[in-house]
Amino acid sequence: MKLSQMIAKLAGFVGSRFLGAGIGFLSQIVLTRLLPVADVGFVLLGMSAAAFVSLAAIGGYSLLAMTQLPRLAMRSSKMLVQRFHDVVLRDSLIAGILIASLLFAVSRFGSFNHGQNIALLCGCLCAPASGLLRYNSSVATANRRIELAYIPDFLVRPTLFLVTLLLANAAGVKLDMFKVLLIFTAITLLTAIVQAYLLGQDGLRLADFRTSRPAFSRRLRSRAFALTIVSAVALAFADIVTLVAGLVLPPDDVAVVGITIRLAAIAGFILQAGQMFVLTDFTQALIRRDEPLVRALLLRINLTTLVVVGAAVIGALLLGGFALRIFGDEYVRGTALLSLFMVGQSVRALGGMNQHILSINGHQLRTAGACVVALVIFVCSALLLSNNLGINGIGYAVILAEISWLLALAAQAQKLCGRRADLLWLAQNP
Repeated sequence: MKLSQMIAKLAGFVGSRFLGAGIGFLSQIVLTRLLPVADVGFVLLGMSAAAFVSLAAIGGYSLLAMTQLPRLAMRSSKMLVQRFHDVVLRDSLIAGILIASLLFAVSRFGSFNHGQNIALLCGCLCAPASGLLRYNSSVATANRRIELAYIPDFLVRPTLFLVTLLLANAAGVKLDMFKVLLIFTAITLLTAIVQAYLLGQDGLRLADFRTSRPAFSRRLRSRAFALTIVSAVALAFADIVTLVAGLVLPPDDVAVVGITIRLAAIAGFILQAGQMFVLTDFTQALIRRDEPLVRALLLRINLTTLVVVGAAVIGALLLGGFALRIFGDEYVRGTALLSLFMVGQSVRALGGMNQHILSINGHQLRTAGACVVALVIFVCSALLLSNNLGINGIGYAVILAEISWLLALAAQAQKLCGRRADLLWLAQNP
């Protein structure tokens, strides 16, 4: 692929993500205007449950597919590709059933209210379609069908959801959290089916259900498990935050947590997009061992990161209340929480390109341990701090988890790669 084509596709990807984020932002505003605060909390809990279950069931294989399927295709072995899909089908089915059963047991024997139980049930019902959409997007990327990779999930699904909410309200339909979650589930299923149809034989199909070789399955399974943990922290932390909050806080508080963490995630996406723009050049410079170019790129992206996170934190402190008032006066009390989440994004950003440098050097799986530590710290601290500090306890828990992840990645990059990719390391090693 020519550099101009790569830049054009990357710009299209980032543009679609920004447009999708904008549509999602509008959807959240519409939700907060149409539903009571408690119902918004239940809806966000259900959406996060769907994202978590689908990620836990198939997330690792989604990341693995982007690197392994092109290799298998290069060997001109359609059978190996089918075996890969077979392992995904079997493992995701087993994992989905286990996780859904666990959530059912927690909701059945825990002290949850009716709304929480309905949200978890709808999340489990939506998870298979969400997982199929997630995996087939990776398959489309592996097959260089980039439009099918990002348009269905980033643009089509949020647009259909927003339009359906507006049309239902215009038609006089009295929406509640159950109807909204059913709408979200139906749209996710429709989007996944259309994407699978357009992918054709390249995508995941029930026809791929066949017997795989045990050695092949074990090799993929171990790598996918580690990547699932990595993707949980790197890609779906906002959903995990909302899910944990939904299990320990009242629904009104969950709505505030869900809205504020999604606002903070916008800043996180801007930082990720900036890193994506330099990632290709950075990788090539590392391979060529062009140290001056490597340092120049790292200095550029780290300084840009400092400017962005500084602006995000200051903006949250000065304008957070105004931004949250757009969703309704009930959400203004999340102003301090929004600032805490922005600090959490800043901590993550200070890690610079350490995660990428580990991946480039083939150590991505080794970062799973750091991710486990971060998740454990977040869950434990969220349970402890939310009892005394309420919603702000979730914010402090996020900061603690981000600090632990930052330190662990820095230590791993230093040990495994002999260098780090954050601004502090650059300053100490001129």
